[in-house]
Amino acid sequence: MLLDNAHYQEADFQPETSGLDSSAVLMLGILELLHAEHDRGRTVMSLAVICKRLGLRMSTLQRLMTALGEQDLVTVSTEKERLVAALTPSGQEISSALQTQ
Repeated sequence: MLLDNAHYQEADFQPETSGLDSSAVLMLGILELLHAEHDRGRTVMSLAVICKRLGLRMSTLQRLMTALGEQDLVTVSTEKERLVAALTPSGQEISSALQTQ
């Protein structure tokens, strides 16, 4: 996975991220997490679960999701009174490409 974070237990690999700032690394981690969940058949993921998996504060996650949404990589919506995120088609394409590198 892209994050070298003690809170994220499912790390398969840790590519070089030294040239990226922490926000960029976190955004890549969000994309990767959403991609993994999508591959498991879950098209949406609760923001609360993302926070827990990545060890982020909700305010930080919301800021990052805004940035990802502005790039048309994720959408955030309300489902059963909770905020959920999903990859857009562009987000799926980019996260798939990141997996092959």
